[in-house]
Amino acid sequence: MPAPAGARLHPERLTVRIGDPVFRQGRPALTVYPLRAGSAKQVYESPLGWRQVTGFAMPGDVLGLEPHEAPQYSTAAVALQDSVVCAVPVESLRELMAAPAFRVAALEVMRRNAERERVLLVAVGSMKAPQRLAMLLLDLAGEQARRHGRQDGTLTLAMPRTDIASLLGLTLETVSRLLSRFASVGLIAVRQRRLRIIDPAGLASIYADLEAGAQRPAREGDQGAEFASGMRMCREAAT
Repeated sequence: MPAPAGARLHPERLTVRIGDPVFRQGRPALTVYPLRAGSAKQVYESPLGWRQVTGFAMPGDVLGLEPHEAPQYSTAAVALQDSVVCAVPVESLRELMAAPAFRVAALEVMRRNAERERVLLVAVGSMKAPQRLAMLLLDLAGEQARRHGRQDGTLTLAMPRTDIASLLGLTLETVSRLLSRFASVGLIAVRQRRLRIIDPAGLASIYADLEAGAQRPAREGDQGAEFASGMRMCREAAT
């Protein structure tokens, strides 16, 4: 987000090692952390002790933005790999928000965050397992394209599959089976944590309507019967 001319903002640049917290849930929300490099996950811990991954952050995202200036962090943020953040005091952020250009950019970041949270809430509440995973892969690819201009569909999944499962409300076994099924019908290629989306339209058809995806017409190099069979296997993998 661009800072207004003359603004006295000198954020501290911090390196956060993999597995270390950027901030902890329940601590005073006095600082926001634009993510400059690496990646992080946001984790909610319930009073009963169970944990839920609530989102992933990439360079350009801002960690620690709490709605309505809540006094405490509602989640923790943990580095998924060695990462770099800038520590911006909330008081400085309030001053910067007085500048129209900065305010517009900040509101756009918050709007995108709210939209992604809304889509995730709908997905976990009403979508089948294959749709949830297809949605996440397409979202990650779209964010990569928006931020870096890469359109080849290649992703590096910094997050382990256990975190993907937690975010989507699935089991680790279901996520692993679905990735294998998606690969077997030519939607993706997976090699360790490198993933390439081969058929984005096919993934989108699963996300939009699993049943319609199973009826997708055959294309050159893509046998319709094989695809439909693969979609049935995807459904079976989720059970």
